[in-house]
Amino acid sequence: MKQSIGEEFAHTLAIYCSDGRFASACEQFIQQALGEQRFDRFVVPGGAGWMCLGVLTVWEHELARRHISFLVEAHGIQRVILIAHQSCGFYERYHLPPEQTERRQIEDLWTAIRTLRERHPNLVIEAYYLRVRERQPLFEAITLQTPPYESLSPPQAGGFLQPPRE
Repeated sequence: MKQSIGEEFAHTLAIYCSDGRFASACEQFIQQALGEQRFDRFVVPGGAGWMCLGVLTVWEHELARRHISFLVEAHGIQRVILIAHQSCGFYERYHLPPEQTERRQIEDLWTAIRTLRERHPNLVIEAYYLRVRERQPLFEAITLQTPPYESLSPPQAGGFLQPPRE
């Protein structure tokens, strides 16, 4: 089957971890649950953690922000999807207990949301935390009102939660 390349940029940017164990689940979630068949990607170890100065050195942090801003401005990005996942090696290097690692990841998602909104106030930004339950992916919506230590609403059919409505 011959595939063609569209001339128009995708207007959605997904930022998530490069861990290959979770890549296809992220792609499937974005396409099937969120309805984005075409989207730009910023895929690096730790994903949205690159938006947080406390995680990286200053030059890495600024480099990530520049590249993301380039995509937003040059491609006319209107929607950003942030995904963090459990058992992330980028965060596990801190040797925190799993619940503290998860808390840190969710706090970093919040920081990424705030950073993106400061630089690009017209973006629609969504954040999700990917858990694995019985070897199946479960995406939980994260909002600025979601405490990282409380359980979120139960999943809908297919293990996907609907995007947060702000």
